[in-house]
Amino acid sequence: MHEFSFAYDIFKVAEATALKYNAKKITEVYLEIGELTLIVPELLKKSFEMATSGSIAEGAELIIELTPGKIKCRNCNKISNVTLSEESYLTGLQLFQCQHCKSKDTEIVEGKKANVKNIKIQE
Repeated sequence: MHEFSFAYDIFKVAEATALKYNAKKITEVYLEIGELTLIVPELLKKSFEMATSGSIAEGAELIIELTPGKIKCRNCNKISNVTLSEESYLTGLQLFQCQHCKSKDTEIVEGKKANVKNIKIQE
């Protein structure tokens, strides 16, 4: 369950930011997660609750926006949007096919990153 370590990292980023501004409480953390990270949003939210227990972020709402995955075809050089199949969440494996020329010689160009975009605090 890599969601817990990820949730803890999110908490530490939010906590450091809040302390920098002398905040008393973190009320909301807005996060963008690439769809290809294999992170399950529901598990991440539960993990965030556990990671923030007893801290200035306890009770903070974790808002998650999933961003689409994109691949670039090495044959035709076109970009395609991609999504993960149900099976890939279990195995972590999936080959992506170009939507234009149907080649599987592709590389992931977007969708594997996560960013804390905004933190709401109470001073």
